[in-house]
Amino acid sequence: MVNENTIPVPDWNDYGVIPPINSANPVSVERSPYIVSLLDLLGRFGNTEPRREILSGLLDFRAELHRAGLTQGFQWIDGSFVEDIESLENRPPRDIDVVTFFYIPDGHTQESLVEAFPDIFNRGAMNARFGVDAFIVLLNQTDPEILTESSAYWYGVWSHRRNMLWKGFVQVDLDDGEDERARAALNGISNETGG
Repeated sequence: MVNENTIPVPDWNDYGVIPPINSANPVSVERSPYIVSLLDLLGRFGNTEPRREILSGLLDFRAELHRAGLTQGFQWIDGSFVEDIESLENRPPRDIDVVTFFYIPDGHTQESLVEAFPDIFNRGAMNARFGVDAFIVLLNQTDPEILTESSAYWYGVWSHRRNMLWKGFVQVDLDDGEDERARAALNGISNETGG
């Protein structure tokens, strides 16, 4: 079931990144990772042809995860894709960084899932096929300490640019409820712009 408690993707700040917190209320829950809908993600970041190609790859990657039965959980989306990299570094984003936090579906173990769908656990294969720099974190069958360490690690890595600028990132639901509409919306944007 798609998360109904989403917000619009925040605008880039003067530094060309999503703000990590609401600076008007810095201790509020309005902070990174911002929970956004898949449709809002596409609408916000699908403004150029290179970005639409990356988003198409993200949807293809999600379809591969869904084919494996991975529909419960969420994804953190980050990297230059969610920055104004065109202004910051005078280039388009090269790929999209995604950490998928997921529950192993009924009828599978971690081992059987890896055996049945080895490519989705192969970061290089996912980047080559879909332009997704993919990482995974198991939500079930994971020791709580390991889960906490993994979450802290990814938050720590993704909450800053390499130049140490603090920044925000977004979270989308892993559920496949929006994917078909998202694909249609992305195709519509591409058709309107001729890309």
